[in-house]
Amino acid sequence: MSEYLKNFIAAEGAKLKGMTLKEKAVYIWEYYKIPIIAAVVILFIAGSIINSVWINPPKKLYLQIAFYGGYVDDSSLSALCGNIEEAVMTPEERETLQVTGTYFMLDSGDPQMDMASSQKFMAMIAVQELDLLVASQEELGFLAYQNMLLPLRDILPDSQMSQYSDKLVSAPDESGAELEYAIKLDGNRLFIDNGIMDEGQCLAVVINNMRQDNARRAIEHIFNS
Repeated sequence: MSEYLKNFIAAEGAKLKGMTLKEKAVYIWEYYKIPIIAAVVILFIAGSIINSVWINPPKKLYLQIAFYGGYVDDSSLSALCGNIEEAVMTPEERETLQVTGTYFMLDSGDPQMDMASSQKFMAMIAVQELDLLVASQEELGFLAYQNMLLPLRDILPDSQMSQYSDKLVSAPDESGAELEYAIKLDGNRLFIDNGIMDEGQCLAVVINNMRQDNARRAIEHIFNS
């Protein structure tokens, strides 16, 4: 310890020695409140980091389903995601992974809000956070033409494709080739039971999703529950 620091501590100790407990508290707060506040903030930040990284880390993504072009009630969306989790994930997977959902309003009447939703949608595709997409047949046709959807035959086995044959939706890609991109949700029991609109809606797979096995399991559950 340096001589200056020793002298400083001795001087401060001498000042405090003759004070009452209340006077000590007032003196310390008056002269050292900034270092005290800084130390509390640093400890809080450090504790938060330790908690989020080692003690209670956030769950990672197992699958994300997005509703494109309309509003979905949060409680209904949570119930749908919870149902999929229970059906397709093991208890061990549910400890560290989760199914999440989101929606993108594209006709809210507020041009700025619609633009923000469109930008968010494109950003989430770019960072590969979206897996399954629910939208109208018209909207999905547009997205297929923009090469933003994965042809179903690239992810589903022939047995599943045959099972959904009467529900498959085709659309031309940017080269003009007709490919099956989506499955109609009309009358889907899982959506109806969770209070989510099914009529006129279709389910598709985002072109660059990184969780194809998870998406395949979720599709099988959605159409067989």
